Amino acid sequence: MVSRNVPHEYFLLDAVKTQGPVVGHFRGRPISALVIDQNGSRYRFVGVASRDGRGRLDVLSLKQGEWIVAPDLVYKEAA
Repeated sequence: MVSRNVPHEYFLLDAVKTQGPVVGHFRGRPISALVIDQNGSRYRFVGVASRDGRGRLDVLSLKQGEWIVAPDLVYKEAA
């Protein structure tokens, strides 16, 4: 589950640009099929991050190459 030893900030992609079609909405905001980080790396939408009963992000459930983009969207490095 959630780790007290691993800050969720280590798993966030920040300052991303959206790209591609909107594949849905979450909390009233559009979900882009793709995002690009400040280094030009591309990531594709794969789901929504889970939280525990206290509202903490469950970063240990992320698979290799997955990152969180606010608000709680999970993106995986695109090949």
